[in-house]
This record gives sequence, structure tokens and C-alpha cells, in this order.
Amino acid sequence: MADNTSDPLLREIDEELRHERLTKLWRRFGNWVIGAGVALVVVVAGHQGWKSHQASQRAEASARYTAAVRLAVANSAAEAEKAFALLAPAAPAGYAMLARFREAALAARQGDQPRAASLYRRLAADGGLDNSYRELALLQAAYAVADSAEPQALRSEIARLAAAESPWRYLVRELSALLILRSGEREVAREEFRRLAEDAAAPAALKARAAEIVAALGKKEN
Repeated sequence: MADNTSDPLLREIDEELRHERLTKLWRRFGNWVIGAGVALVVVVAGHQGWKSHQASQRAEASARYTAAVRLAVANSAAEAEKAFALLAPAAPAGYAMLARFREAALAARQGDQPRAASLYRRLAADGGLDNSYRELALLQAAYAVADSAEPQALRSEIARLAAAESPWRYLVRELSALLILRSGEREVAREEFRRLAEDAAAPAALKARAAEIVAALGKKEN
């Protein structure tokens, strides 16, 4: 096995495992995954909002959305969250959905994970949205409470998103493996990450992360 001591991430993971501090490991590495999930919302839902703009040319909705985004960028998270909440009910469908995703993401950013999860779950239950976005909302709800909810219950909640036809299946498998690790099942988690690392169809970045964790989990403890 290659020497992992030169990689800061692997060194940190290995140190945590050696001291059996898996909860702390989860909080450090899991939070990075949660951040990646929030970024995914911005990219995917943003595309949907832009399509709505192209179709409707509703300049007012565009201007209000842009103003709210500027508040978020300026670290005025509470004001931005309110702006998105006010925009959602009256905006065209694409902008309304994007505003709701942004509102939930900002709640998470401010540390109100239960509220963020609740907002995401409302999106997931909205039959007017495309199923892929409803699934994304459910996954984001899981990210929001991943370091506080009971791991097995949360894994059961997102299990259906790992189906072969789901566009989010690899992120779900990664989160599920992290939840297994959080619950203390080190060897089971290692096997899940190994499968991800060796899955030819998985995204390259995700495979790389999985391979790093496999290497770290494979080290013998002192």
C-alpha cells in the first residue's frame, strides 16, 4: 500500500481512526460532502431557473432573484433567505423552485439544519416538480441532518435514490457509506467505499475520494 502520510486528508482520517473517534471524522469529512451537495443544488437548480427565464422573460423575477443572490454572496444570509422566501410564491416555476432550494441551503448555512431539512422535504413532497429535483431535495434533506440523525434510519430514507435510474445514485452511495462509517461499522464502510472506487461508471472525483478513504480505512491500528 502506498504511503499516505504525505496527504493531509488521509493523515487526518487515519489519525481519527486510530483513536476510534469516528464521530469527529464524520463531522470533518462529512461536512465537506454536505458542502458539495449544496453546490450541486446551485448548479442544477440554477439551470432550471435559467430555462424558466428564457421561456418567460420575466425581468422582475430575474432581478429579484439576482438581488437575493447578491445578498447571499455578501454574506447577508438571513436577509437573502427572506428574499428567496418572498420570491418563491410569485415567481415563474423555475425561479420559484430555485428560490426554495436557495432558501433551504441558506438555512443550512446558518446552522439551522432541522429547518433546512424541513424545507428540502417540502420540495421533495411537491408533486408539481420533476422527479429528479424531488429526489435531489430528499438527498439534500439527508445531507442537512446527516451528522445528527440516526444513521440507519437516514440510510433507509434515501435507499430508493440509489436505484440504477437515479441521477443521484453515486452521491447516495457515498453518503450511505459515510453513514455506515459514522455508525462505527468500519469494515462494512470500507467495502462500500471500495465498490465505489472500483465502479467504472462512477464520477472520477467521487471514485478518487472513495479510493482515498479505502486506503485510510485499510491501515492497521496500533
